[in-house]
Amino acid sequence: MKTIGFPLYEETPQIDEAPAMQKICQNYTGKVLIKVQDAEIDPSEATEIAQLKDYGGHFVTVMAEGPDEALLAAAVHQQLAKDKYSY
Repeated sequence: MKTIGFPLYEETPQIDEAPAMQKICQNYTGKVLIKVQDAEIDPSEATEIAQLKDYGGHFVTVMAEGPDEALLAAAVHQQLAKDKYSY
């Protein structure tokens, strides 16, 4: 299991992350979850990833499992950083 933790910016952008996250999840064989507070967000589910904007300023943990877990966790983090959700 590969885990990456980082804080989200206080103000999150109004960008729809669902298409990008779904594409990332399809490109890897592993499974990934984004944990924030008591919530577990599946980035492959459009309705769940939309909830991420409600957690501005909170610390999130990306947990990936599978043969390509490090690449998958890194891809999720890079997408969020690219769209200015995090550093």
